[in-house]
Amino acid sequence: MSPTTSRLRRGLRRLLVAVFSVALAGSVLFAPQPAGAQSASISVQRVSGASVYALAANVAGGSCESDIGSHSVTLASGENWPDALAGAGLDRPLLLTKQAFLPAVTRKYLEPCASHAKAKVIILGGPAAVSEGVAETLRGMGFRVDRFAGDDRYATARRVARTFAPDEIDTVYLASGVNFADAVAAAPSVTMATPLILTTPDELGDEARRFLTDGDREVSSVTILGGTAAISADVEEEIAELGIDTDRIAGADRYETAALIASRAFSNSGCHPVTDVAVASGTVPFGGLAAGAVRGPCEPLLLAPPQGESVPETLGEFGQDWRLAIGETRATVTGVGSRSSVPTAALSAVATGIVRDSGSADAGVSGGLGWNSVAPSVVQVRCLSAAGATRKQGSGFIVGDGFQIVTNHHVLVDDDGRECRRIRAYLGGTFEQAPERFVPLSLVRAAEERDLALLTMDPDIAPLPALPIAAQLPSAGETLTALGYPEIGGDTLTLTTGRYSGTTMLDGHNWIKTDTPVAPGSSGGPVLNDRLEVVGVATQLRVAITDSGGFAVGSLSLLAPAVDVLALLDGDIGR
Repeated sequence: MSPTTSRLRRGLRRLLVAVFSVALAGSVLFAPQPAGAQSASISVQRVSGASVYALAANVAGGSCESDIGSHSVTLASGENWPDALAGAGLDRPLLLTKQAFLPAVTRKYLEPCASHAKAKVIILGGPAAVSEGVAETLRGMGFRVDRFAGDDRYATARRVARTFAPDEIDTVYLASGVNFADAVAAAPSVTMATPLILTTPDELGDEARRFLTDGDREVSSVTILGGTAAISADVEEEIAELGIDTDRIAGADRYETAALIASRAFSNSGCHPVTDVAVASGTVPFGGLAAGAVRGPCEPLLLAPPQGESVPETLGEFGQDWRLAIGETRATVTGVGSRSSVPTAALSAVATGIVRDSGSADAGVSGGLGWNSVAPSVVQVRCLSAAGATRKQGSGFIVGDGFQIVTNHHVLVDDDGRECRRIRAYLGGTFEQAPERFVPLSLVRAAEERDLALLTMDPDIAPLPALPIAAQLPSAGETLTALGYPEIGGDTLTLTTGRYSGTTMLDGHNWIKTDTPVAPGSSGGPVLNDRLEVVGVATQLRVAITDSGGFAVGSLSLLAPAVDVLALLDGDIGR
């Protein structure tokens, strides 16, 4: 491969990764940044989809963009995974299809580029995986269609590698064709120059041997993915007998193997600093397959077990090493898939280096971060008239990509019921100092019935540290802390504490009860647990406690629960 061709391919890879990271409007759930990650400036986001087909399209960037080269894509079955493994090294987005027809979400992705002069779809697998009817549909849209297929998954992988690999190869990746996990974890490292081939576990498969021994190709080494249960020691010996060096990456399980593969990016001088890490499901292959196709060797991919299973300590250990490697550099963890398939706790473990659900050290106040670390993430929100006069004020907090703010809907409506003409966020306040500057805000969407609104700041400013959203409700009696700018607290940030008192239904919606004081002006501010995770949003709602004469003797504050914040971010509520 010539240096010019190599640079072009690396440029395409970077551009495709840019699509993956930012061009996901309407499709991405930007999950907030764990509090423990703030010192290392690590934020957390998520890309998901209602189906594996939508997930693949969203990972690819939401829609085809001919000006950066993604008019050329790979297409594989979304009903069976083996053929898709071969797409990792083709340096282009991987989309998924039904065998019998092209799903609407995949067609929608492709339509913007169908008229491009070089529009092409590479189909992986034979008609039993992707029918000729799908191929004809693509041709009818205007795409050139190439198909790579063999008698089985091993032959398909060899044909792809054979077509695109150079004559001299430093490294070939060898994975089991029986299980997807190790191949998915290595997918970002797989390129045209370092292809992936598959073998059976107990002996070097015919197709793999054929690729390694082709007379017109020289292979220097083979990197075996997984332990001897995945690819036996006999296979390794067979490769050595061919005169080819071997290297094995193997952990105790798929999660440790993935972390070991990902950690190799730290020792690659061309990758420093590693600022982009993704986490995909270790039990469902399609999100990881799609992500691996658009990620490069400097953008590693970890695997996580589904929600309900313990987060592996391996993820926290990787996170600790990563944080040490990048120092104060800004970085991102991207969850690929829904919260049920890639739990928020797994993303938090990578971002903070702490596995909270398996007895690790707490990342909260007792861990030394303190409430001062949260202050930059809490803002004052003001509703202004056209002339600039303050009509209403409340609080809010930073979420997602560092530019988004959650607050109460009622903060954005003045006392006469008029929506704000202008909205500002006042930033930089602490418990001793008033906010020092302001930025204009735009309304993204509001859910009036949940008293929530999502705002966004001008992206030209530097992003602020986002707060994490708790994955579950607190325990009865657990301490809760509200942060905000109440009118009785002056101009500085104010902290009040109370207890979690359960939930209650009001107007058909679930609310959190707490005796944490929430004064006017704190509306829209975050209420956090001791791990510095947002469990709810302060509102103006109260449940009154009265005596026998009907006189109020106390009240409980009602909070919009964290699950509603996630739904607002995801676009499931609000308009």
